[in-house]
Amino acid sequence: MDELVDLLFAVASADRLSLLFTISKEKLRLTQLASKLSATTQETSRHLSRLQDARIIARESDGCFTLTPLGISFLVLLPSMGFLIRHKEYFLSHNISTLPSEFVERIGELGQSEFRQGIGETLRHTVEVVREAKEYVWLCSDNPMDLATLGHKGAAQKVPFRIVVPGSRIGANTPGTASMELADSTELRLVDRVIAGIAINESRAGIAFPSLTGEIDFNSGFGSVDPRFRKWCADVFMFHWNKASPLGPLPSTE
Repeated sequence: MDELVDLLFAVASADRLSLLFTISKEKLRLTQLASKLSATTQETSRHLSRLQDARIIARESDGCFTLTPLGISFLVLLPSMGFLIRHKEYFLSHNISTLPSEFVERIGELGQSEFRQGIGETLRHTVEVVREAKEYVWLCSDNPMDLATLGHKGAAQKVPFRIVVPGSRIGANTPGTASMELADSTELRLVDRVIAGIAINESRAGIAFPSLTGEIDFNSGFGSVDPRFRKWCADVFMFHWNKASPLGPLPSTE
């Protein structure tokens, strides 16, 4: 714990973080780093000494500073903290603890995204995912949805759909699902619980997380065309998909 405190203290400065990111891009000498930082060489030297003491940077024989392997690993993990802090108001009221730890650790991959506020914005993004799809559409939700309409939309576009919903939301007592007829291009699977709302095609993705009540909150979420963002969402979808079971015969309403 003491070593963690020392590390966090070493980087607890905007200037030192700036130096870390600068050094990660190119090896530079003290005077060059001071110029980048718009600081005196004495101030920059003190910051560099602090980072060296934490063993996240090192000075090479030619006087240039470089990241150590520890420093490289630290910067890989830092975006996840940055993403959470940047959207701290959102994550104070939304629960990501139900996500497998591997996804929480990678949540910094969502950094290049747009925060979407309002149910209208969320629905608009889902429509864009469906309308723009050329190869496939994957949808994951814990809310009842018009699956037949979505499936036939996919058939009309000749785009295959994969849809994941909780099994408890499909049945004779769920409006619109007892007599549901899915298009041939639509594959539906059921899970016990959905841990994130997802809409994704081959180039765009969006995600919404559960509120503190456990229900997916579609009043706000994140969307992006960034490849790393889309891959994170695709991996979470496949986590659901691989655990899910195909839809069997629906119960009769009689």
